Amino acid sequence: MYIRSLRLYCSRLLKHRLSGFLVRTVTGRKGSELVGAAISFPVLILSAMLMLRLFVFCLEILSAGIHEHLSILETWDSYRGAGIRSYSTEREVEMMRGGLLRMDLNKEIDTHAYLINEDVLVRAGEILD
Repeated sequence: MYIRSLRLYCSRLLKHRLSGFLVRTVTGRKGSELVGAAISFPVLILSAMLMLRLFVFCLEILSAGIHEHLSILETWDSYRGAGIRSYSTEREVEMMRGGLLRMDLNKEIDTHAYLINEDVLVRAGEILD
């Protein structure tokens, strides 16, 4: 019972103070603060959204790099050729267009590796011994 009445008192007090603040802001001298907030608040939101989009783009680059690394490991495990061979792939990650950012952002991921058939190298070493 006590908590319920306390909640009711706090909600009424908050409504009274909030409505008084809004009335004073719109009708009083502090109307310029409202205009300043109306200009700066959307810019702040758009900047935060741009930061989130850039963060997601960086995560996409990281994910593409991990995918390339895993594909190289699979290729290396399945390589049964003679000795050593070079391997290279290219992949491009693009950021979606829209919002504040009008230029195209993309990142090229070039992967270079050497595929080694360890069985052939070990057998060649055994023959030389």
